[in-house]
This record gives sequence, structure tokens and C-alpha cells, in this order.
Amino acid sequence: MSQPLSGLRVVDLSALGGAYGTRLMAALGAEVIKVEPPGGSPLRGLAPFAESAPDGEASLWWAFLAMGTKSVELDPETDDGRAAMADLLRGADIVVDEHGPDVLDELGLGYDDVSADNPGVIWVSITPFGLTGSKRSWSTSNLVAWAASSILYTVGFEDQPPANPGGPVQMAMHATALNATVGALMALRVRRATGRGQQVDLAISESALAIAPETTVPVFLDDQVHRVRTGNRRALSRPFGIYPCADGYVSILVLMPHHWAAMAEWVHEVTGNETIIEDVFADVVVRGESMELIDMWTEELTMQLSALEVFEEGQRRGIPITPVNTVEALRNDPHLAATGFWQQGEMPDGATVEVPGAPFRTSAAWWATSRAPLLGEHSAEILS
Repeated sequence: MSQPLSGLRVVDLSALGGAYGTRLMAALGAEVIKVEPPGGSPLRGLAPFAESAPDGEASLWWAFLAMGTKSVELDPETDDGRAAMADLLRGADIVVDEHGPDVLDELGLGYDDVSADNPGVIWVSITPFGLTGSKRSWSTSNLVAWAASSILYTVGFEDQPPANPGGPVQMAMHATALNATVGALMALRVRRATGRGQQVDLAISESALAIAPETTVPVFLDDQVHRVRTGNRRALSRPFGIYPCADGYVSILVLMPHHWAAMAEWVHEVTGNETIIEDVFADVVVRGESMELIDMWTEELTMQLSALEVFEEGQRRGIPITPVNTVEALRNDPHLAATGFWQQGEMPDGATVEVPGAPFRTSAAWWATSRAPLLGEHSAEILS
């Protein structure tokens, strides 16, 4: 099978900020070598853990994010480790580095050192706040990135403190990893024309900010006024947000005139509400001024039905509605089964599991992956 990144060698010096991106590169054919410090990558210590896996190989984060990669264990603080790292970097097409500014430079293993011998290397530097500026040496985490980007300020309820976007999912880190992949691939395209690589400077806080219209709209409008937190419903229109059902929740989005016409008629049919079908409520501004009333009428409908019933009937009427899925619902979703989203995967101990497959579909069979490596599994193969 021909894969688009076949023949590329990626040396992965990242942690969570680059892991999903290098996983994508590996699944698309690149040889991704994870350089792990003595004792292993920090990802190996992230809960939850699989009881069946051997000690040190139990993290489900590692089992998923390191799929298809290779593991080399070395310590660049030692002479032998530094020499081995230098050899790896000289042979790399792409380096994904999350050490922070100056860390590898002090060891003689930074971009300037490596590119002198390997001018075609593409070096993706993932740092909390970038390689320049007054915050270049500051530390970060997923939550710090959301807070620094001001997105945290927009999430939650108006009368409560801000809430962590995505909870434990670490979405700021995954967004950064995707940007790392895009930056590396664009630099590869330039290298084909010029023969030279380049450094890609990627700040985790800026990756979070770049996907945040709720934060950047005040900048576009030049009013510098933060939008009010609106909980799990948006102030753009009604109904718009999360609504309770008899057995769970659904997300409803009514913006277009035909959405409202269908929604109002449905509420009228089920609850007998005559007022909701009056012409005045066809105006989105009026509905915005009557949010509590519209929400009450909507809930009088949704609370009578299961989430699945609201979903299926709403979609039949052309209204954008979906259940707020549980993991069990996703796993048993006939649509995801029909698209082939779930694929057979393997744990480091060899156990077979179902895992999410490619995040896209292509006419050619580009996507292929294997289990995450054991610590140092490929050291002898690669370092020899």
C-alpha cells in the first residue's frame, strides 16, 4: 500500500503537545521515532490505565497516541546519549520538539546545530508561548493554555467561575498537535521546491487562541468587550443549546427561518401551544428577546420524549438536533459502524481492542497503524 508520507523519518521529541500529530504522520506512512528519556515518556504515566498491560505499558493515553510509532530510550545528558541523539537528528526529515526554548541548544542539539549538518530538516518547535517574546520561558498546561488565550473566560455560566473547555480531554494540546502536522507538511512542500527545511515556531497558547471566534470577535469589532458566558445555551437565537429529555439531553440549533418554522410546528403539534406559531416569533431578534419563554416551550416538548426520539423526529423535520451521546451510545451507533469508523487495534500487551480509525476518508487506503511500542523497543534496531 502506498502511503503519502512513506519514506519520511520523523524524530518525535514531544509530549502531549505533539503526540496526536505524530500519530497521524505514523498512520500515513512516516517512520516516527519517539525518543524517550530513561523511564519513558510522561504519556506513559497518564491515567486511565489498562489492567491487562505490563508494568510501564499500561497508560491508555500512550496506547492510543503512540500507535504506529517506534520507541528509542536514551539520555541526551550523557555523552553516549547525546551522540546517539545527534545521529538521529542528522538523519531526520522532521523533528517535533517540545523541550522548550534553549534546552536542546545548550546540549548542542538545537535547530541551528542540526540544520548546519542537515539543511533539509524541518524543525517544529512546540512551546507554551513561542520562541520569542517576554513569556518565552513560561510553563504551561492544557488549562493554562485555555486561560492564557482567554477562551476559558467564555466557557461556563454567567454567575459561576469559568469552566475548563473539554474537561480532561486536553483539546488545546490536540489542536496544537494538528497545527504541528500542518506546519510540517507545508514546510515539506516548500522543501520540495527549495531543497531547504525551516523552523516552525508553534505556541500552544496561540493554537488555542487561533480557533476561538468567541475571543477574537471582540478584536474584529475593535470593542475589546468580552462576550458574556452563556452556559450550555447560546444567546444568538432560541432554541440553541442543550435541552433535557426524558432520559438524557439533546443539542438543538435553530438559526435559519425554516428551522424555526419546523420547530414551532412540532411544539404546537405535541403540546398544543398556539402562541409559538404566531408570526412574531419567526423574527430571530424577538426570539432572542424571549429566550426564557422559548426555552420553556422547547422543554415542554423535549421532556416528553427520549433523546433518541427527539433526535430522529427533529432530523426528519430538518432541524439540526443530536443527542448528547454517552460513550456507550457512540460505541453502539449504527452510523459509525456503517462508516467503518471503529477499527481493530492492539494494546502493547497484544490484546485486541476497538479503537477510533482515521479522522477522514480517502479513495486510496492511506491509513494504517499498529500498536504503541514498548519502552525502548526499537533502540537496538535504530541506534545500531
